[in-house]
Amino acid sequence: MDVERTIQFILDALARLEAVSGQHDERLTRIESSVADLSVQVADLGAQVAGVTDLVGRLAQAELRLVERMDALVEAQAHTDRRLDALINVVDRLSRQ
Repeated sequence: MDVERTIQFILDALARLEAVSGQHDERLTRIESSVADLSVQVADLGAQVAGVTDLVGRLAQAELRLVERMDALVEAQAHTDRRLDALINVVDRLSRQ
């Protein structure tokens, strides 16, 4: 009888082990699915980062062009101021004569 109880104990332990193994298999399947989903999301994020990087680069180039135009505008304004000052001096001299 002792052998029968030992066999039954082993069979019960194997049954529990099989049940736990099935649960682990289900968990592993869910984890694998989650990892696959995350891999897709990471790839999407990589593409989005590349797009944002491109936009930042184009924005930086546009800013450089804007700075160049502003510098040219400042120079043109200074030139206009000098010419206006000269005109004011001419008009002032003519009005005093």
